[in-house]
Amino acid sequence: MFGLRKFNTPVLRPAAPFIIGGVSVLFLVAKMQDAMINSDQYRNDPRNPALSAGKKDH
Repeated sequence: MFGLRKFNTPVLRPAAPFIIGGVSVLFLVAKMQDAMINSDQYRNDPRNPALSAGKKDH
């Protein structure tokens, strides 16, 4: 009568839209950041992290 009881509580199904949204936002933000780093305006900027990592594709 007392103690922990087992209930069928759905966790993954209600959280699925938020998980999918979070993954898609993370992917799109990473793509935008990569596009901005490799743009012509910031390609030769000394603050560009791609220059310090050795990615000199220009």
